[in-house]
Amino acid sequence: MASREKLTEWLDANPDILRLLVMSETVAEARGRLFDYLNQCEQNVLKSDCPLHPLEQKNVRSCIAVFRNLISEGNERKTGHSCLAVIWEMATEHWKQEDWPDVSDAFLAEMTHLFKGVIGLSGIYSKSGICKREVPEFVHLEGREAAEARSVHLDGKANQYEEFIRKNEYMTGLHPAVKQGRDAMRARILRYLGAEESDWSDYKWHLRHRFQRLEDIAEIISLTDEEQEMIRVTTQHRLPFGITPYYLSLMDMESSLSGRDRSLRAQVIPNRIYLDAYLKACSGGRESLDFMHERDTSPEQSVTRRYAMIAIVKPYLWCPQICVYCQRNWELEGEEEDEAQPAFQDLEKAFDWFRSNPSISEVLITGGDPLTVNNEMLEYVIRNLYEIEHIRRIRIGTRTLVTMPMRFDEELLRILCAYHKPPFKTITMMTHFQHAYEISEETAEAALKLKRAGIDIYNQQVFTLYNSRKFETSFLREQLRSIGVTPYYLFNLKGKEETANFKVPVARLLQEQKEEARLLPGTVRTDKPVFNVPTLGKNDLNAWQDHDIVMIHKDGSRIYEFYPWEKYMAPVNTFLFKDEPIGNYLAKLEALGEDIRDYKTIWYYF
Repeated sequence: MASREKLTEWLDANPDILRLLVMSETVAEARGRLFDYLNQCEQNVLKSDCPLHPLEQKNVRSCIAVFRNLISEGNERKTGHSCLAVIWEMATEHWKQEDWPDVSDAFLAEMTHLFKGVIGLSGIYSKSGICKREVPEFVHLEGREAAEARSVHLDGKANQYEEFIRKNEYMTGLHPAVKQGRDAMRARILRYLGAEESDWSDYKWHLRHRFQRLEDIAEIISLTDEEQEMIRVTTQHRLPFGITPYYLSLMDMESSLSGRDRSLRAQVIPNRIYLDAYLKACSGGRESLDFMHERDTSPEQSVTRRYAMIAIVKPYLWCPQICVYCQRNWELEGEEEDEAQPAFQDLEKAFDWFRSNPSISEVLITGGDPLTVNNEMLEYVIRNLYEIEHIRRIRIGTRTLVTMPMRFDEELLRILCAYHKPPFKTITMMTHFQHAYEISEETAEAALKLKRAGIDIYNQQVFTLYNSRKFETSFLREQLRSIGVTPYYLFNLKGKEETANFKVPVARLLQEQKEEARLLPGTVRTDKPVFNVPTLGKNDLNAWQDHDIVMIHKDGSRIYEFYPWEKYMAPVNTFLFKDEPIGNYLAKLEALGEDIRDYKTIWYYF
């Protein structure tokens, strides 16, 4: 429900717009008046004597473009919602109606910032938008003097990065204190399982001894009441769940909501929203969880194709541990690895499909996690693809580098090297580090083995609440590069109902790219921010021409229209996406101890 405080802020944000709304007898009349007003705002900002700083002028034009989208009849019809009708009613009725139960503070915050933005009062650069005292000193200097002043300015930006690392205690397992704690955790796990030190380096031992029972996990790490209840419900309903001994050793013994292992726990211990949605889907068929509509992009059993020259083969539908936000949780089979392997004839059909499609030059082997199969089966899959003449590159999508790095033993390296023959055929590892706290000596050693074999490693990160604090992902990028892993994609979390606890607004991802990643050297900030459009594939979020904000729902959610990568090539459908409200996201960050003033520009990332 809208609070009186936020309602007052909104009413005071732009008296001109408020007056136009109040003067209008109908929504249609308000629409006409606002379009005229926005046209005048645009003309004002384009005048040669406009006093606003050029960057504020640019923001004004962006806000005007968004505002026009919001009051468009076409977008109202497309989304089934009218932002204009909501603000018109509130403007005309606020004096006699105290409560607005259907309107959120997040909505009012969006409109407040937009109302200010169209007249150059964003507050990004200065209160007035004119910017005199706020302009950096080096702008007014020349030569060596300018260079020295600029260098001091840039030192401040670099120091900001270091300050956030210290403040939030971002660390990896290479830090001596963390390493000491993990050594103790490993000894604790081995002792509990009655195992020898030599067992730890055997990946098959880790697969056999995955932690799945609440009483076992609780003997190793402390669990909150909520975590205990969620594990209990998960096991009671026999949902896919498990934690490898190695990954459990990465967690801290004592739990804390703001702890360093928060991201790790959140990935593998289901939350209430996830369980409710998953159990509901199970009762009506798990296919409803197929956000990417893979059933509509699978020309053959175990094959998925969304692009012109690359396709996916899924020889295995099981993982040693399940990410709560998993794209393919609806496909995962069984509790044990031997239940998840497709029939031999299905794989043969998949290979035949690749043989008969010469336009495919690259294949991604994924699943499930294909590196949890035995070496004989893995080599069978790689060999069949390697022997297809037109396939030049084979990717292997695996999380074992993170969850079970001992998998990269001599036998696996022998198999990979046998089929990695540049420049004719290459093998690449696609992995999935989510947080710098997942990096350890074992992962660094495994990555080094692959690099020495000439095999590239790329990381695909999913941007979630638990790795989206200021500079948290930048720190991960830098640490990945230090162990030889190249950041590749930064995914906006897919809009699946069961992932609501993890969602981050698109605006935060764009803000991270501009204000944080951009401070890093180009060799470190190599990942591309993308949104996965169902059936169509990845959409570059840095390119505004590939998406538009077409509406803001009264709950504060931005509704985006995403345009497919085939735009300008084929008239395929667009996709509407309802985002996480920025106001709700900032409230979650604040609950985690963040100062939301550090994120104040987020409202102007569209």
